[in-house]
Amino acid sequence: MNKKYHLDHIYQSLKHLSLSSYDSNKYSYSILQQTKQLEYYYCHQENLHMWKIPHFHQLAYFNIGRGFPKEIMDGHWCYVVKNLGDKMLVIPCTSIKDNKHINNKNEKYIGIRYYNRIGYCCMHLSDIRAIDIQRLDLRKPIYQVITPRKEIIDFIEENLFN
Repeated sequence: MNKKYHLDHIYQSLKHLSLSSYDSNKYSYSILQQTKQLEYYYCHQENLHMWKIPHFHQLAYFNIGRGFPKEIMDGHWCYVVKNLGDKMLVIPCTSIKDNKHINNKNEKYIGIRYYNRIGYCCMHLSDIRAIDIQRLDLRKPIYQVITPRKEIIDFIEENLFN
């Protein structure tokens, strides 16, 4: 089997998916992004600047990859729970929708400081994951979280372990 054979099969599967309600264009873009990430990692990798690595209780932008429809996927701001060395334990965040009801067991609004302003985002505990530090987007800034860390940790412990 060669690359062309595999790419032809991917193309046929994408055509089949496009007949369903699944967004095959978004998925094909995700495949392209994943390939670019692998190319960067294996062909152009630079050392991460230690000053650019986020610490716990900060918000950083990661490409968390592609998942199933109910999972948060692709690039997202993530709350950094813990630096695990070459991986980060993160909770993906989304913007706050005006008409969306918050799920108190899985979602929490947190405050952030960005460009001398204060804003809010919605942390999604059900999408917690450990991701490779290489998924950090170095082009994006790292923001300070202003919601008290203890409040966030208590929320995580209460809804994950109780």
